[in-house]
Amino acid sequence: MAVYLGVDFGTRTVEIYQKGKGIVLREPNVAAVDSRGNVIAVGSEATLIRARAPGTVTIRRPIVNGEVTDFNLTAEILDRCLEIVAPKQKKHVIAAVKYTLGANSREILTRALGDCRTGRVCLVDCAPAALLGSGVTPKESDPDDYCGSIVCDIGAGSAEASYIRAGELLRVETASPAGDGADAAIVGLAARKYGLALSIAAAREAKHKLSLFTGDVSSLTLAGLDKTTGMPKRITVNSAELLQVCTPQTESVAAALIKLLANLPHHGASRSTADKIILTGGGALLPGIGEYLSERVGREVTLAKDPLDCVANGLGIMLDNYK
Repeated sequence: MAVYLGVDFGTRTVEIYQKGKGIVLREPNVAAVDSRGNVIAVGSEATLIRARAPGTVTIRRPIVNGEVTDFNLTAEILDRCLEIVAPKQKKHVIAAVKYTLGANSREILTRALGDCRTGRVCLVDCAPAALLGSGVTPKESDPDDYCGSIVCDIGAGSAEASYIRAGELLRVETASPAGDGADAAIVGLAARKYGLALSIAAAREAKHKLSLFTGDVSSLTLAGLDKTTGMPKRITVNSAELLQVCTPQTESVAAALIKLLANLPHHGASRSTADKIILTGGGALLPGIGEYLSERVGREVTLAKDPLDCVANGLGIMLDNYK
């Protein structure tokens, strides 16, 4: 008997929703690759293996700069994840992709899913799925109603501000890089100013302690390795320093929202309107990001329920209507 699955293949995380069960898998979208190029593990297991054998194993992502770059890596990760969820079963899959994902990347993803003992494979845009999963029901199509909603999905690789009316995606503005760019900026600051080799995970943890809206100044401790001696090292930094290097990323998200609001679609003489702005994705969990964006765009910004899982939950709603 076939199972019906929704796959959110994100830059940082793979989530799988199984019809009738909910979200059944959430794993880092990475693979551990040995010196011969063989995939030896995926997800959280891959990071554990690298920690045990740092000299012989590398960690790779299948999505780089918003594009799927490696077919074999993509196929291996998807195949192993799908087999964990539904071993030796036929699978019908709906996969969510960013609107800006290129045709070549979509083809790679479709072919990779086709190699995973799947039946039907369907690609859908992330934004409508995220809107469904946020708990907001799209309005029924009404030729005289030009009011829609904006979903601002702040992911690791990019942020997308999408205008959706009556369930249809009508316009998208993007900002890149997003979460990964802020992490890299913090790593760069630690290396340049303090001679500290900081891991991406440590930078991400520090980023989530910042208060983007209030701008409260506090001290944060960063732990890494001294770039000169290689010995463990701890430093204390002012949170304002970290906020400053993250500003280009947060400002690019605000700029995308402002541009979208200024260029909503027209219907003859009538211009579309937006009744709500909903934040989804991992970046929506940054302290104060909603208030910060609300102040920048001059509109109320609402944090979605379970912002990390909005796309997967939306795919689950789509699966209920999947024939």
